[in-house]
Amino acid sequence: MNKSLLIGSNLAILVGAYELARSGSHVTLLTDKKKLGGHFAGMHINGHDFDIGMVMLEKQTQDTASPNLQTYKANTRNDWVRFGHIAASWLDDQDCLRRVPTPTCLIQGSFVPDYLITNRLDVFADVDIAAPAPLSRNNILHAAQKTSSSTYDTLTYAEAARVNHGEALHSVFIEPYIRKSLGISSNDFLARYHRFAWAPLFYPETLTGALRGDVSLPEYPFWTTHNGFVGQLVKNLCVWLEKQSNVTLVNRPILSLKHDGQHWHANVSGGQIWTGERLALGIPPTQAHTLLGTAPTALGQTASVTLLFALVKASAIGRTHGCLMVVDENYSIYRLTDQDAMAAMNPEWHRVVVEARSDLLEKWHPALSPESILERELRSLMEVDNESNNAVNVLKCFSAADALAIPTKYFVDDMKDANARLSEATMGAILTGNLLGYGVSSFNDQLIQGLKIADEFS
Repeated sequence: MNKSLLIGSNLAILVGAYELARSGSHVTLLTDKKKLGGHFAGMHINGHDFDIGMVMLEKQTQDTASPNLQTYKANTRNDWVRFGHIAASWLDDQDCLRRVPTPTCLIQGSFVPDYLITNRLDVFADVDIAAPAPLSRNNILHAAQKTSSSTYDTLTYAEAARVNHGEALHSVFIEPYIRKSLGISSNDFLARYHRFAWAPLFYPETLTGALRGDVSLPEYPFWTTHNGFVGQLVKNLCVWLEKQSNVTLVNRPILSLKHDGQHWHANVSGGQIWTGERLALGIPPTQAHTLLGTAPTALGQTASVTLLFALVKASAIGRTHGCLMVVDENYSIYRLTDQDAMAAMNPEWHRVVVEARSDLLEKWHPALSPESILERELRSLMEVDNESNNAVNVLKCFSAADALAIPTKYFVDDMKDANARLSEATMGAILTGNLLGYGVSSFNDQLIQGLKIADEFS
């Protein structure tokens, strides 16, 4: 019998298994025959490693006392930041990270420093647009209250933006990106989860200062691995685990999961049953509910994404972008990522991924294939020299249905109730990723969850 079982394939389970094995514990990891690392494992296409869309790392390195990992609270937005220095130290131990060049935004035909995710508010200096009205920080609508005020349990992003950003700035600089990337308006999702839409929520006094040229926020930095492939972190962990004598990897589907009052029993295909005293779970919510006999969450409103993976000849690139957020509604693409440019590399061929909303492609270009539309727009955004033969080599183009779940109040509340039922059914097991709730599946959230597994099970 095993002391503990780790079941699943997400990043949290992978990190937990790695840290436990590194400390000398025996690890039994049932992968359910899925790729370890989940979304963050990326894709290997024709000999090239791609992250799935924009994947950048965050390092919070402020000097602070190390909190107890067991106090991590998934239901508090961005609680991983309390452990940011731990996450940053772990990342630095894994790879020689490189800071990503400042992302950019394309808006109304102009390329400007990114203001959506990096706080480059100098973009707003001297913009002829009305500043938001003054608002006390004690006001329940102020953005400073977004993690603690119960008002933000029901406040839409549109309502929060109206008082914190002002209607004029929001409608020009932010709302178009939300429409393009998600196919909804900011009235349709909760303000507390604004980052799911890559949308900011600034303090009104900060924006007022920026509009008069007084920028008080430093640029928010992002990082990538030495080779521009964040999935390399996952690949390294998997290779290491496969070599360890104290690690048992079971790559078979999970058929059932039961608790007899003292032990967990996981039945896998082939007739094997693995038993353990403790359990960490990192499988999709629908599967977890099925295995445990609890009621799942209704999917609710979603957005489907089409991704194109291409190699672009370096000598033909007229405009280099590491990460480009395309606010401009003349393009279907809402984001372009050049992994090699992000790592300050310039190989003969750059790995480029573009993302667009699937239904928007169908609506705007009904007579064309998604691949042809996205290749054409990629060439335009990167100013590819069309005289250069075979300058763009498209390796793969596919649509991910229901890739993004929209955080409406109904969906978030339903997910909270479903996860409470799941938590009760798992009787003290450690849940990770989406099994903990909405918005806690970021790289750093899952990293902290994995370290918490190792801390509790070691």
